[in-house]
Amino acid sequence: MENRRHVFLLASLLLAFAASGCATQDAVWVHENLEHTEHFHAGTSVLETPPFPGTGAHRATLRATAHSRGKRIGADIELAVRAQLTDYSFLDRVSFSSASKRAFPLTVENRTAVDCGTTDRSLCDVHEFVSVKLSRDFLKAKRLTGFQAKLWGRRDSVIISVPPEYIEGLLARMENRAPVAQPASAGPVPASPAH
Repeated sequence: MENRRHVFLLASLLLAFAASGCATQDAVWVHENLEHTEHFHAGTSVLETPPFPGTGAHRATLRATAHSRGKRIGADIELAVRAQLTDYSFLDRVSFSSASKRAFPLTVENRTAVDCGTTDRSLCDVHEFVSVKLSRDFLKAKRLTGFQAKLWGRRDSVIISVPPEYIEGLLARMENRAPVAQPASAGPVPASPAH
């Protein structure tokens, strides 16, 4: 009887610990786990969020690149996605609402066939690395709700959900402030998410 009680207590503690581990991925967690990279010769400083949960085989992050010299002084904010596909989809545009038919161009950073193990290219997995420029105003408007981005290609599409806590965690670091759990509403959403 005593052993059952210990097993039950241990199982309860493990469950509580696992649940609390999942719940810690709030804006504060994102803010504390941003990856910071300096590129001295390029004059850039990059902040990148951890990968978003629930994207399946794909990897998606928010990335802010600050430029300290040259023609592009300021910061670029991007949604960076590594889509893992079974064939080339040729992702080339993005839309931000299922109701909107308007699509925006995206930047293709790389397309690579991986895990071939054979000379037949049709059996390879494909990683398509793409990025989408976002404006700070668009992100501020989405801090409470997050947003979905649908990346389109000739053969397939990928849907990425950007959680609001990832937006707030990145914006808080960029604005040199503590992240807030429930930020105030930022007003209407701009028509275009890109600069």
